[in-house]
Amino acid sequence: MDTANVVAEALLPNEPEHTACAALFALLRTHQTTVVFSRLLEIELWEVLFNLALRERHPRRRLRDVRFDDRLRPRASRLLDDGRKSWEALLGTLRWSCVELHEVTDGVVPIMRRCGLQSYDAVHAATLLDAGVTDFVTRDGGFAKLPATIATLHTTTARLRNTRDRRRRAGH
Repeated sequence: MDTANVVAEALLPNEPEHTACAALFALLRTHQTTVVFSRLLEIELWEVLFNLALRERHPRRRLRDVRFDDRLRPRASRLLDDGRKSWEALLGTLRWSCVELHEVTDGVVPIMRRCGLQSYDAVHAATLLDAGVTDFVTRDGGFAKLPATIATLHTTTARLRNTRDRRRRAGH
């Protein structure tokens, strides 16, 4: 599974694709599918939650310009605490396996070279390869650069067309 955005959308009821992402986790639970993710997913989830606090307070400003606004730390702290509890509760309903970063670091650079993915995204792809799975859940169309022989991409309806177009342009 990729990016914390799928998890964040599932955990945050006010997000635009909450219903689709929450339904995905319900299906994974029903089918007793093992969800494989790297520790990076959790780190990215914390960043998404912190950025949510920034956007609530400063919706029209660049996040890097307001990142250190001390007034939003209490809200960010609450979002982080609530998000961690929600993530742990979600994991409590699923079969899952967490891959530690040191287990996949050797695979990151080759994926960056082959597919042009950014380092963080290459960690997710390396996790996929390390786990020996091909189904990849993402809202990020950039993963369309992964050849279809490596990853079967699963995304939301809202992102499907863009992902297919990117995969076609990448020659996959």
